[in-house]
Amino acid sequence: MSATNIADVDMCQTVSSLGTVQSYAAGDTIFREGDPARYMYVVLNGMVEIASRGRTIETLMKGDALGIVSLIDGRTRSTNAIATIDCELAVLDERTFRHAVEEVPHFVWFVMDELARRLRATNAAL
Repeated sequence: MSATNIADVDMCQTVSSLGTVQSYAAGDTIFREGDPARYMYVVLNGMVEIASRGRTIETLMKGDALGIVSLIDGRTRSTNAIATIDCELAVLDERTFRHAVEEVPHFVWFVMDELARRLRATNAAL
């Protein structure tokens, strides 16, 4: 979890309270490249691998988010997300995500931090 991941605010708790919590077993696919974007996720516990074209881009852990880019731009998923070990994810649908960006204190900063982290991870994987 990055330092900007809101020291004063627990985004895991915030996102869990806004959405639902889903469990995934090790090896479960959360989403695939080309899937429509309907949700964003925050890892509550466990690990999730983000990969594209057979290459791991990054491994996400508690407090990290996934699925944000496609939810924002309305395009299909550009990566695969696989549970590396058993995990629980907080899940927000598009409507709730947009509400949180506009109305929930610090949430937009959390989103921007996650987008910056994702960009850096993608650049490092190239």
